[in-house]
Amino acid sequence: MLPEFDVELIRQRGLKYKELASAFSYPKDEELCLEYDRLFRLSEIWIYGTEHTAENEFQRAKELSDISGFYLAFGLQVDKERPDALSCELEFMHYLIHKGLYAFWKNLSKLEEKAQICHDAQKKFFFTHLYPAARKIAEALISQGDNFYSTIAKEMLEFLKSEKRFLS
Repeated sequence: MLPEFDVELIRQRGLKYKELASAFSYPKDEELCLEYDRLFRLSEIWIYGTEHTAENEFQRAKELSDISGFYLAFGLQVDKERPDALSCELEFMHYLIHKGLYAFWKNLSKLEEKAQICHDAQKKFFFTHLYPAARKIAEALISQGDNFYSTIAKEMLEFLKSEKRFLS
């Protein structure tokens, strides 16, 4: 059974995931492009989760397959990016939240089951993939000093800590 919740709070969670996904996507602003390239292409900070969580190539392949399996189970496929890209994982959580809300709002028994499936997928994906990787990426960015990405990483870390409590 779905837990009791505030629909507006859930909607705001989804929007926050969308905002963070956008912040960690390749930027359009030229100045941010330089910062993005410096941090994620020229330094040792990977924007890809399995680079932080997998201990070897076999584990990385298994995790990438599992992440792709989550996406495929909901009819999604990553285009032009690795499935473990932070922006993709954040966007997927946004998708799950809004898909679950849609099913919940329709209030039909078959859709309520779908809302439960979305909620269960959020929890599993968050604890298995997103949180462990995003936490390590955020910590690496914060250690780089004050810049746009360290600021957004601090914000993301606080948000994900609240999500951890919410989803527990």
